[in-house]
Amino acid sequence: PYIGEAIELCKQAGYDLVIAESSGVGQADASIVDYCDVAMYAMTPEFGAATQLEKIDMLDYAHLVAINKFDKKGAQDALRDVKKQYQRNHMLFDQKVDEMPVYGTIASQFNDPGTNVLYRRMMDKVVELTGAEHLRSSFPDEDAQSEKIYIIPPERVRYLSEITEESHRYKKFVREQKEVASQLYQLHGTIQI
Repeated sequence: PYIGEAIELCKQAGYDLVIAESSGVGQADASIVDYCDVAMYAMTPEFGAATQLEKIDMLDYAHLVAINKFDKKGAQDALRDVKKQYQRNHMLFDQKVDEMPVYGTIASQFNDPGTNVLYRRMMDKVVELTGAEHLRSSFPDEDAQSEKIYIIPPERVRYLSEITEESHRYKKFVREQKEVASQLYQLHGTIQI
């Protein structure tokens, strides 16, 4: 109930841009959009079956949608499904599904391409809907997509286990060679006798 008052005070104080974040909005209460010039809905790929998207009210009101944690399994499918639902909700059947303002992001990753694209498109939408040209972003307008950048490549994720396994194999080989050498020494002693 106090969000409207807080935003009004910010406007009176001369702030050009006020960002309001509301948690738990989605299927039930979308009243935050009454106070917004630009609405963005952030979600994760784990929303359940595609039919669950029909219950998310914010897809009706959002100007932009962020699918965060885009490195999770099923993220590409979620992106496709959310874009299709966004197209249906906004009756944008004359536009291609790929043109829907739904972006995959990995916010925990530094300089994430998807997050950068979302930022640029969000600022463009702010300028478009408010006319605040001084907020236009000079950030490059790209069409990049998030992808997980691994410190350790996926094919080497078990490298410490591989080192341990190789060490165990080597110790086993040394024990076996020691036994062979001991038997050969005993045979040499028998031949001498």
